[in-house]
Amino acid sequence: MKFLRTIAKDEGVAETTLDRYYKKYGNIDKAVYMAKIQRNRNQKVTIRNTELSLSDLSIVLGIKESELLNMVNSGMKIEDIKKSKTKKTRKSPMSNKKLLLPNGQSLLEYCIENGLNFSCIYYSINTYGKTIEEAIKHYKEKGQEIPSSWIYEKYGLLLKHLLLNNNVNSQRVVSYMRKENISLNDALEEYVLRRNSKEANVDYDWMHELYSVLTDENMKDEYDAFKSTFYVTDQEEECIIKSYDEVENLQRKLLLYEIAEAFKANAFEGAEKEELLKIYEVTEDEVETIFLDFYNYFGNKIKLTEKEQKRKVEISEIAKKWYYLSGDERKDILDINNVTNYEQSVIEELSQNITKYKNIINAKNNKKMEGVSFNGE
Repeated sequence: MKFLRTIAKDEGVAETTLDRYYKKYGNIDKAVYMAKIQRNRNQKVTIRNTELSLSDLSIVLGIKESELLNMVNSGMKIEDIKKSKTKKTRKSPMSNKKLLLPNGQSLLEYCIENGLNFSCIYYSINTYGKTIEEAIKHYKEKGQEIPSSWIYEKYGLLLKHLLLNNNVNSQRVVSYMRKENISLNDALEEYVLRRNSKEANVDYDWMHELYSVLTDENMKDEYDAFKSTFYVTDQEEECIIKSYDEVENLQRKLLLYEIAEAFKANAFEGAEKEELLKIYEVTEDEVETIFLDFYNYFGNKIKLTEKEQKRKVEISEIAKKWYYLSGDERKDILDINNVTNYEQSVIEELSQNITKYKNIINAKNNKKMEGVSFNGE
């Protein structure tokens, strides 16, 4: 169609891409937007005489790729993006890798010189704990696809315990991670959005782009204008809101799980643990989640039987109140519930940790309140 050829030329997008989206949506504004998304996603940017993909650049700048894409789409220059005060994506509490080769060369420079995919190799190192050498070797031999064994080695219990108990198909999540070489957080986002898009009978590709815009804090000023321009329906917006809430909930549980794993592995000293709770603004209720849901002695079971689940609840309830009980009350509750010596040791450890870290949070909150005046005083 001639008018599509003219629009494609004016907008600087591929005619075939524009034609595909126009046939799919029957809306030229939406088709142009989607075509521009594809163009920008595939573009290269030059930093210090080095060409980088947006995926690589997002890692270098510490910005989520979808947020970076939104900035580029809005017309921001790379230099402006670098100077902006965009909130950086928080790293996993377990990751702190310096990506330098033995000769001092950065991994990014090495990948560019040798035509390797930096973002894929980066994820192998940062997410799965592989050495630079292991990650490079795997990419050269197998490409970007991640082995399932790596994923289960790192997230096995979480995928089978947390996701199963939240009605998430862990095999599908693993498939997204493995084939697309994306993080568990991104895979959860894709899974939830695909599921909810199907239930709402709306197009996933469009919802994916909507999600990245409508949930981006940097785009909140353009929210209403975007909805109006692209005729976002109430049904589509409801799907986005529902998906966002579900993703936030799952990703928060993932974070708490990783904190629990870090605590169990003694990866941090006392002061570092306190700092971790502060950085991620862990609440008192979440302290209980960390230790009672992820840290206790049932944690290594993939799926608890009905009897085990009941016992877990009993042990957890005792651990919650243990600190506040007198000696006689403790003896009575142990006898009434037929608590074994091992279970008692678990209860005591859980209670000690819960009380300790709740007190740390309380002390921090009380310190915040110092100097705050009320009623205008």
